[in-house]
Amino acid sequence: MKSVLFVILALVLVVGNVSAQEMTAEEWQAEMDRYTQLRDEMSATVNSTKEQIATMKAQSAKSDADLKKCLDELYALVGSNATEAAAYRAQIAAAEARANNLMRLSDADLLARSAEVDGLETEVKGLWGNKLSVIPEFYDKLKELDGKVASLKKTLAGAAKVYTVGTWSRDRDCLWNISKKKDIYNNAWMWPKIWQGNRDQIKDPDIIHPGQKLKIPAAGPMTADEKAAAQRYYSTKVTGE
Repeated sequence: MKSVLFVILALVLVVGNVSAQEMTAEEWQAEMDRYTQLRDEMSATVNSTKEQIATMKAQSAKSDADLKKCLDELYALVGSNATEAAAYRAQIAAAEARANNLMRLSDADLLARSAEVDGLETEVKGLWGNKLSVIPEFYDKLKELDGKVASLKKTLAGAAKVYTVGTWSRDRDCLWNISKKKDIYNNAWMWPKIWQGNRDQIKDPDIIHPGQKLKIPAAGPMTADEKAAAQRYYSTKVTGE
């Protein structure tokens, strides 16, 4: 340690443009004593900090153990356990992620994926059926999910027009003809928007049935998903696959 102090002292003297040869033995010793004191004070501070860290770690471990015990007792009250709670927490988090992704979509894109909103609504209802839903942590998250689903449904309701399919013999209704109606898109080539907005009802765009109530996505350019669906459809017609 003294060798370190000598190096430090030498550096200080060089920086201060003071030559070591200009110091008396008494001055040198005084400097040594001062740096020794600084070393001891720093060592004491380090040791004190280490003790505080050790104490805090012990307190944190105790708090974690107390929390775990409390949660285990809480889960037991509803007939569950920590493992089931972790799985349930993950399910809720996944539903939250899907809801957030849907809420970032434009109205047109959301209409094209309305089936996912319906699926999310069904999933959230199922999550409410879990016995763990009464626990505040999960209850609060499910209430937030309910709000997000309600917001998505409201957006869909405001953006969607509904068209009831007529018969071919009387109305010549097919997606192409419906799309070119003046009060729909006035453009037959926009028919993929109706298909993608009703994927829960239309599996084959060449087949629709009288009485079907089709959601009509808002007018506007086709989305990337709608264009991709149209390309796949036309490709099958060319290849015959």
